[in-house]
Amino acid sequence: MRASEITPVAQKIDRLIKRVEDGDIKIPAFQRGFVWKQDQVMELLDSILADYPIGSILLWNSSEILEATRNIAGFPLPDRDPTYPVNYVLDGQQRLSSIYAVFSGHTYQDNKTAEYNPDTKIFNIYYDCVNQIFMTEEDASGPNMDKACIICLRNFLYTTVFLDQLQTLNKDYHQLAKDLYSKFVNYEVPVVTIRNRNKEEVGIIFERINNTGTKLNMLDLMVAWTWSADFHLKKAIADLLTNLDEKGFGDIPSKIVLQSISGIIQNTTKTKEILKLDPHMVRERFEELTSAFQKAVDFLFTEFNCANVELLPHVQQLVGLSKFFNLLSSPSSAQIDCVKQWFWNTSFSRRYSGQTDDKMNIDIKLMTEIADNNFSRVGSYSYEVDVKTLQDTTFSKGHPYVRAFLLLMSDNTPLDLVKGTKVDTGSALSQFNRKEYHHVFPKAFLTDKGVPSDKINSLANFCLLPSDSNKKVSKKKPSNYFFEIIPNDKYSIILKSNILPLNKDIYRNDDYDKFLDERSMLLIQKLDEIINS
Repeated sequence: MRASEITPVAQKIDRLIKRVEDGDIKIPAFQRGFVWKQDQVMELLDSILADYPIGSILLWNSSEILEATRNIAGFPLPDRDPTYPVNYVLDGQQRLSSIYAVFSGHTYQDNKTAEYNPDTKIFNIYYDCVNQIFMTEEDASGPNMDKACIICLRNFLYTTVFLDQLQTLNKDYHQLAKDLYSKFVNYEVPVVTIRNRNKEEVGIIFERINNTGTKLNMLDLMVAWTWSADFHLKKAIADLLTNLDEKGFGDIPSKIVLQSISGIIQNTTKTKEILKLDPHMVRERFEELTSAFQKAVDFLFTEFNCANVELLPHVQQLVGLSKFFNLLSSPSSAQIDCVKQWFWNTSFSRRYSGQTDDKMNIDIKLMTEIADNNFSRVGSYSYEVDVKTLQDTTFSKGHPYVRAFLLLMSDNTPLDLVKGTKVDTGSALSQFNRKEYHHVFPKAFLTDKGVPSDKINSLANFCLLPSDSNKKVSKKKPSNYFFEIIPNDKYSIILKSNILPLNKDIYRNDDYDKFLDERSMLLIQKLDEIINS
C-alpha cells in the first residue's frame, strides 16, 4: 500500500481554469451547493488584484469514481477517462467556482444539477477602467457608462479574447488592461492535494474542515457513499423523520440517525467506523432502522409519556433504544424492566456530555446483552443527581435533569392540587408551556421575601398543574392555599401524587428552605423506588 501524501503547490489561475475545463476537478455530492453572493465574488477578485491571500483549495486525488458528483459552478464539463484519477474538492469550492465561472466562456448550465447551480448572472463582472473598480453587468450597461472604458472579465484570460477587447477599449487604458491581465494570469492560488487516502480517512478530514465557521455535516458525506439510482440517504432520512414527526420525533438530528444505523449494523457509533459502512448494507437495512425507531418512539410514549423529542432527556438514548428494538420484536417483561432501569439512570446523569461515542457503544453492548437475557451489567449504570443537584438546577427545559424530572412527575400520575383530579400529563408535556407548571412556593411570594431568582426557580419547586388551577393558586402563600384550596379529604393523596412533603408545618410556616430539602429527598427516594421496582 502506497504511503499517503499531502502535496502543497501554488498554481496560477489559468492553470486551475484549464484543469476544471478538462474535467480534472469535480465537486463530490456531499459538498453543499454554491452559496456566495455577487459582492463576495467581487471581493475575491479585488483581493486577487491587490495580491492578497485568498486561502487554499483542498483536493482529494482518487482513482475511485464517486457515483454522485457535480461540475464546478454547474457548467457541463467532460468526465475523465475512468483510468485517470479525479480531484474532488474538499474545501475551497466557493473560491474555485467563482474564479472559473467569472473567467470561463460558459454561459449555460447542466439542468440535472439545477438545485445546486448558482445564478450565472452573478459571475457577469466588469472592470471600470476610469474608477478602477469591479462592477456588475447592470451597472456596466447603464446609460452613462462609456463602453470604451469597460473590460468584460468573461474569457478575459484567453489571449485572443483579450486582444479583441483591446481593439474596442480606449487606448488610454491599454496599459491598465495589460496590467489587469498580468495580475490575474500570474496570481498563484495555494492548492493542497491529498493522495492515497481511503474514503474513511477523507471522511474524517472533511468532517473537521470548517466552512464559513460551521462544522460540515457527516450526513452530506454519507449521501455520496450510499447514493444509487434507487436510494438517496438524505431523502430516506427525511422520509423517516416525516413519519416520526406525527409522534413528535421529527427533529431527531441526522447524526443520531446515522449512529443508530451504524449501531444496528456494526455495533459502533464512531465517525471513522460509520464512514466504513457498506452502502449496500445501509440501503438493505434502512427499513429495519425505520421499524426500530418507530418501536423506540412508541416505547418512550407508552412507558414514560415522552410525547416528543424535546422531552427526551438525552437524544443519544435513541441509539441504544433503536438497537434494542432492532434485536427484539417482542421483548419480555424482564427485558423491558432492564431497559427502563437503564433509561432512568441515564436520564438523571450527564453521561452523554462531551465525547459520547464510547458511551453509546457501551449502551449498544448492554442492549445486546439484555436481548440475550444477560442482565448482569444493568446494575453498573447509576444516576448522578443528589439532593443539592436537584435544588441547584434551574427549571429550564434545555436542561436534561428538568426533562427527566417532568417524566418522573408524569410517571407518578399527579393529581390537580386544586381539583384533586388526574392531571392531563400528555397535554402538560406536549409543549413547554409555563402555564402548565406551578411554583409550589409561588414566585411572587418568594420574590417579596427577597429570595434570589435562581433559588425561586429551583427544579425542586415545581409541579404539574393545569393553567386554570394555577390561576386559582396565583400569588397565594403556601400557608394560605395548602389549607384553603387543596381538598382536605384528599390532602395526603394529592401531595404524594406530586411527590410533595406531607409535613404540614413546612407549609404552615412558609419554610422554603425546609421544603426544598424534603422535596429533593423525596424525589431521590422516588427515583430509587422506580429504578429498583
